[in-house]
Amino acid sequence: MPYPMVHFAIALELCSRTPSSSFLIGSIAPDAVHVRGDVTRSEKGITHFVCEDRFPSREILKERCQYYLSLNVDTNWTEYILGYFAHIYADIRWTETVYSNFEHEYKAEKDEIRKIYNMESNQVEFNLVKREEWAEDVLNKLYVGNAYSIEPLLTQIEVNQYRDIKLQWLRNKDNEPLIKPIYLKENVVKNFVSKTSQELNTLYKEWESSLSKQDIFEQRDTVVE
Repeated sequence: MPYPMVHFAIALELCSRTPSSSFLIGSIAPDAVHVRGDVTRSEKGITHFVCEDRFPSREILKERCQYYLSLNVDTNWTEYILGYFAHIYADIRWTETVYSNFEHEYKAEKDEIRKIYNMESNQVEFNLVKREEWAEDVLNKLYVGNAYSIEPLLTQIEVNQYRDIKLQWLRNKDNEPLIKPIYLKENVVKNFVSKTSQELNTLYKEWESSLSKQDIFEQRDTVVE
């Protein structure tokens, strides 16, 4: 769904413009399943808590997030897990809004839709890298991020491999499609990032008492006005 740079933009808003390395690598970790090769839709769904082709409810996300946070009190682990669940929520909202609108507006065969979507998404990645002043700092932080195994979903090695692949791809200018997005326009992406980060900020605050991670949530009190 949204590509890494969009997830990083959301992380920036959620974390008062200073996301930790652990949050950043967590925010792309669910997609690390791709390092296994040609994974099925079902296999990818497992790392995103998809069941019977249905996205997880907010209650399931809360329960799973609470479970993983309870396994380790280390701050890096906490940030990593919050980043992980921010990714899943962003994927859900992107599918329901941006991608749904894209499919509605671009009427074509499924393979053609996927081709154009991938091209525009790749261009969005490079546009963010080139235009956003925070991009280089975020990519440098990502490079030193602490990945963890999330049993039984992903191993630390898989997440690190995926991180390295994404960094290498983003730093290779030859990967830029050099097109002007028609559907995934700058304002569409910015509006999505703003709205989703606000929703996540509210969601995390709602979970605060039951997750017993007040120090983490207090850091986000002034995230989005």
